Amino acid sequence: MKRIASLFIEKVVFGFLCAIVPPKNGLMLFGSGFGRFSDNPKFLFIHFQKNPAFEPIWISSNGKEVKQLRKKGYRCLYRWSLSAFWAIVRAPFFIISHNVKDIFPVIPIRGIVINLWHGTPIKQIGFDSRKERIWIEHLIASGRKLPYERWDYFVSASPQTIFIFEGAMHLSRSKILPLGQPRTEFIREIESSVELKRNLGARLTIPDPLEQCITFLYTPTFRNNESATSKIKRALVNLDKMINQFGKKLILFKPHPLDKGVFDDVFFESLSNVWNVSAEDTQELLAVADVLITDYSSILFDYMITGKPIIAFIFDKESYISENGGLYFSFEDLGANVAHNSTELINLVLASEDLKNDYDSEKFNSSDSSIRIESFIRQLKT
Repeated sequence: MKRIASLFIEKVVFGFLCAIVPPKNGLMLFGSGFGRFSDNPKFLFIHFQKNPAFEPIWISSNGKEVKQLRKKGYRCLYRWSLSAFWAIVRAPFFIISHNVKDIFPVIPIRGIVINLWHGTPIKQIGFDSRKERIWIEHLIASGRKLPYERWDYFVSASPQTIFIFEGAMHLSRSKILPLGQPRTEFIREIESSVELKRNLGARLTIPDPLEQCITFLYTPTFRNNESATSKIKRALVNLDKMINQFGKKLILFKPHPLDKGVFDDVFFESLSNVWNVSAEDTQELLAVADVLITDYSSILFDYMITGKPIIAFIFDKESYISENGGLYFSFEDLGANVAHNSTELINLVLASEDLKNDYDSEKFNSSDSSIRIESFIRQLKT
């Protein structure tokens, strides 16, 4: 039924309205995954605020977020409002991070969709992933189009990462633009993390001054696996005990959005040195962290820009690969400090001042991303 409704809106409603209503020059609609003001679309949206030749509007399904963004002076529309529907009819450009549903279930055929994506993957995705191939083959068998087919352009972080999306999404090279990620510019441009640390510490009501601690940001990827989640919790408990003994260290823990409910307030109440930062902006957290702890998350590549150490806590590497498929890169080749279990993780945290950071950031992160994307859109606009 949903499919029929979507086809009716796309083909009949949008088809009719677009035939009689011209597109509005410079109008750009932005949206991001999980219905949040976040990721690459957020930072490109902020960049376009300074450009009077364009009219950027954020589309959100969260009424509270709509009010908050309007208070900040941004144009934001509630997804299911008539004003948002009218904007969708008139907009020439749609900027997303996951799929067109970031903005609306369907987009007019004449609209140009630019997917900024949400990071360079370490784990295999799309056609390369055994798990994702199941739903891909189901869509194909049912005669439906893949989400990749609706993207006019796809932005990758660097020329060296184009091969991933060519294979994983069967995108033609002409569609893939190695223009970088707008979200990483925040990290590049931050001159000092001291003030950010103070502000973050105040928001979280951390008793010790955050700027006087060695701050670890732990951002595990989504597992959908109770055993793996239990091991992450156990590692956090062990880290908390270790910090109680040695002091001057602090763990900021940001679970994957789909895992927020698993790591609830009750769990964190028993910990004194581990803080739940699930509501905080990821790029700010990367800017304040002295060391990143992660696993199969694309956040690893963003953090390379800081030049600070990275710990890859991959306690479940074999089972993760067996369930999800292979990896595009090895952690050793990426220059990460690898921990295979909780004991190795604690040892690396204790020796944080001696950790290596010999990775090649420029290989995975193109600079001046927002400016370059704007330049490309200007060419389309004319």
